[in-house]
Amino acid sequence: MSWRRSLPLIGALSLVLTGCRVDMYINVTADDSGAGTISVTVDIDAEAVTLVPGLAEDLRVDDLVASGWTVEGPTQVNSGGLRVVVRYPFESPAEANDALSQISGPNGPLLNPTLKRTVDGRTVNTTFDATVQLVGGVEAFSDAELSSLIGATPWRSTAEKLGVDLNTSFSLTLSANLPGEIKKSTGTVADGGVIWNAPIDGTAQIVVLGTSETKVDGGVWKTIATVISFLLGSWLIVMGLLIVMVLLARRRKRPILPRERRGSTKSDTTPDT
Repeated sequence: MSWRRSLPLIGALSLVLTGCRVDMYINVTADDSGAGTISVTVDIDAEAVTLVPGLAEDLRVDDLVASGWTVEGPTQVNSGGLRVVVRYPFESPAEANDALSQISGPNGPLLNPTLKRTVDGRTVNTTFDATVQLVGGVEAFSDAELSSLIGATPWRSTAEKLGVDLNTSFSLTLSANLPGEIKKSTGTVADGGVIWNAPIDGTAQIVVLGTSETKVDGGVWKTIATVISFLLGSWLIVMGLLIVMVLLARRRKRPILPRERRGSTKSDTTPDT
């Protein structure tokens, strides 16, 4: 699935970059089981809404819905602006990687995203690696088909004609929230996660994040150990009771010997002559 087909709303919003502000946020959240959610939020300001009447109605997200994404919006925010949020719930890192590949093309903004989870005993290690890059700047939101129709660099050429600085008109922020303690990161820690800002000039931002979490409760093993301890304790109690019962039974069966009277002598037992 191509970049334009998987997230057509980005292409539509890019059309208004030359006269307003568009902010895009990509978030990857995973728990210690490897499941989680990917979300993409796009905010455009009120000026963009004014410049492009009917923008909300023109957004096409059928391909996203068919691919398992949920779509919220467009909803009004920030005094007349619009917000669109698309989310994808995943059950494993492999599924997350497939979904992440749908929200990027060969020119970005998210290149080679890889979510990985490994388990070492009771420790869960989670990593997320990628490259945030808009190859060719904002032209990353174009594709070969569009460029052949309206020009090799449709967005940038239009911006240059209007004298608009795309660096102040568009922003892309990637954030990741992984379980456990952060062990390595190339981003900025904020709000319990890590964030990276994409350079609009086309340079690459390397994304590296690794976390580690040890399950204190022991997981399944603790449950098994608890059951075994209970059974072992019960067995010891039963065996102890059986031993006591056997000892008591043996004591009751032992014959009682007559006691010898004190002071008795041999002469006392000799018959008189």
